[in-house]
Amino acid sequence: MINLYDAKFKVTLMEASKDDKNGEYMTQSTEKVIDFDKVKEEYIKNIRPKVTPVSNDVLMKIDNKIYFIEFKNGNIKKKIYNVKRKIFESLLIFSDIIGETISFTRENVNYILVYNGENSKKYIEHIIEERQKCNLNKLEDDEIQESTAFDKFTSQMAKLANYHMDIFGLDKQFSKMYFKSVKTYDIDEFNEEFI
Repeated sequence: MINLYDAKFKVTLMEASKDDKNGEYMTQSTEKVIDFDKVKEEYIKNIRPKVTPVSNDVLMKIDNKIYFIEFKNGNIKKKIYNVKRKIFESLLIFSDIIGETISFTRENVNYILVYNGENSKKYIEHIIEERQKCNLNKLEDDEIQESTAFDKFTSQMAKLANYHMDIFGLDKQFSKMYFKSVKTYDIDEFNEEFI
């Protein structure tokens, strides 16, 4: 039986937000949280599945509210499938550990995706530069034209209207069915509004 609150799973939110590829942190918060990647590793230790499941970065509880948090420092639009897979597999592991069903998570668990808008911007600029070198200006069928200025404008308008943008469609897909609420924040929004 796994105890989610065991000290071996505890880290700071800052540690959990670290991008292992470049050593960057997405928040400086020293709030203690559960490293859900470590929980997953403990969970599968005796099962030894052929394919290792993926998991959200953080599970935390604040004022009797439970949150799953996933940090994505790279270009999120290229990783959204993996984010969705992490959501499903984390929900299954969490539900099994606590002995509850999706009905429990729907009423008691919230989800937050934190992404780095600047890294997505740099990636798009790189792709455009490479296309210009090859004289290719057309987007591929699976690519999305990104506008950082438009994203900031819509984000500011949403704040004024007290409306949270569902940029990647996660709220539409997962809220009310699997989670109580689903939010997507860029780094600044997360640190200003959530922390």
